[in-house]
Amino acid sequence: MEQGIYFTGISKAEFKNLLKETLIEILQEGKNCLSDNPIPDILDVKQAADFIKAKITTLYEKTSTRAIPHFKKGNRLYFKREELEAWIQKGKVQTREELQREAITYSFNRSARIKK
Repeated sequence: MEQGIYFTGISKAEFKNLLKETLIEILQEGKNCLSDNPIPDILDVKQAADFIKAKITTLYEKTSTRAIPHFKKGNRLYFKREELEAWIQKGKVQTREELQREAITYSFNRSARIKK
């Protein structure tokens, strides 16, 4: 059974330092966990669903409509991690600034073609 820790007679600076050291330790442990289980280049259905944070049924639906890149070998589905990353990035929502820049470029190019 763990003993409780009681802070009596500890200064605010000492408490902050202790807290900081503890958080660094916890974050380092988390990094080690991630590096022990790297994401493979080729994913199965469960791994791919976990990777894109979706249900397996949703992933099957996306493959049946060919909305997501995948490979089929026999009755098994496989996914390339980098293709899933690219697929996720295609869904990027543009900022207002990007949309305005795109509209200006479109208008400029259109008016240049009309003047010819």
